[in-house]
Amino acid sequence: MNTTKKKFQYVKPKSEEAQEIFEYMMLGLQSCEILEQQGKMYLLKPIKADYQFWMSADNDVDWEFDKLS
Repeated sequence: MNTTKKKFQYVKPKSEEAQEIFEYMMLGLQSCEILEQQGKMYLLKPIKADYQFWMSADNDVDWEFDKLS
């Protein structure tokens, strides 16, 4: 039985496009599940959206981490 604990991260939008996604698809909720990590790149899935996106931990154009978990 695999009991891998899910990891979550809070994000906030930086760009206008990310702000629209945040408001309309993510319902203003910052919590995202970390699906995959490759170096400083993270594949994130918002908890209330059927949407996934890659985010760089360093100087991402659209998103930034709000709190590291």
